[in-house]
Amino acid sequence: MKRKTLTLLTLGFFLIVLGGCQTANQPIPQPNQPAAPVKFKVAVLRGPTALGMVSMLDAQPSLGENAQAEYVIEQSPDTLNAKLLTGEVAIAAIPTNMAAKLYNKGVNYQLAAMNTWGVLYVVTNGDEVKNWSDLKGKQIENTGQGAATDVVFRYLLNKNGIDPDKDVTIKYVPTPAEQAQLAIAGKSPITVLPEPWASTVLNKNQDLKIALDMQQEWVRINGADVPFAQTCLVVNADFASQNPVVMAKFMEEYAAAIDWVNNNPAAAGELIKKQDIGIPADVATAAIPRCNLRYISAVDAKPAVGKYLQVLLDFSPDSIGGKLPDAKFYYQK
Repeated sequence: MKRKTLTLLTLGFFLIVLGGCQTANQPIPQPNQPAAPVKFKVAVLRGPTALGMVSMLDAQPSLGENAQAEYVIEQSPDTLNAKLLTGEVAIAAIPTNMAAKLYNKGVNYQLAAMNTWGVLYVVTNGDEVKNWSDLKGKQIENTGQGAATDVVFRYLLNKNGIDPDKDVTIKYVPTPAEQAQLAIAGKSPITVLPEPWASTVLNKNQDLKIALDMQQEWVRINGADVPFAQTCLVVNADFASQNPVVMAKFMEEYAAAIDWVNNNPAAAGELIKKQDIGIPADVATAAIPRCNLRYISAVDAKPAVGKYLQVLLDFSPDSIGGKLPDAKFYYQK
């Protein structure tokens, strides 16, 4: 009996040791690596929306040994929207109202972070406009009637006691490119332009100047803690929940990329030209300081995003899908 017990104990000890050796010989998953290979698409719109990600488009930084991102520059909001509707893209930089509209349609994307805090300016030919009250009685050119940028301009007019339907004449031009050409030719005394078009016209016509900064006016009205939340980063909710390590690494790299662009506008301008984002290097270098690029997480940006979407809802409900998105719209790690 004793001999049998001793044999069993010896056998048990041998199995434990053997099992330990087998475990030791197996590869140990690294805490900063995804468990299985992950391939995914990251998309940006051609133009200023892509500025903050330009160094990532160029360097394609490592997001982990088993993670592989494919970066895509989309030519128009419509083509990117189609890919978001099918879930083809995991991460994308898009206008904030577009993100809300997708979410309200039931498309499975969340706002992951804010990247751009407004790129809108009132450009004039001469010195006739020095403050918002000087716009009263004037003709002003803009684009995208009923679109988000038009809504923001009308909102700011209202807040300055100017009725956009009675006190000014807003003439809508089909595209910012056409607005820019009119301004450069001296045929548009007052025009509302986004970057990089504002920098383009300033570069081409020395009589033109930025008269009003719409971002500064937004902050004056709403407070410094509620800046103009114009453009954001979205993530497919399933991708984020299934790949938290990759997502965390991407967000870290993206925040660093935005800082790099702000600190190196000339070098960023050259990369923007190289990546064919649609902005000449010299224009991009001049525009970057006025693009208000800044990374803020979705949770921290929630008050600013909520205010912006509320303004759009009040003026143009369709621009965000008819309602404010609920709390699940905001991605949390």
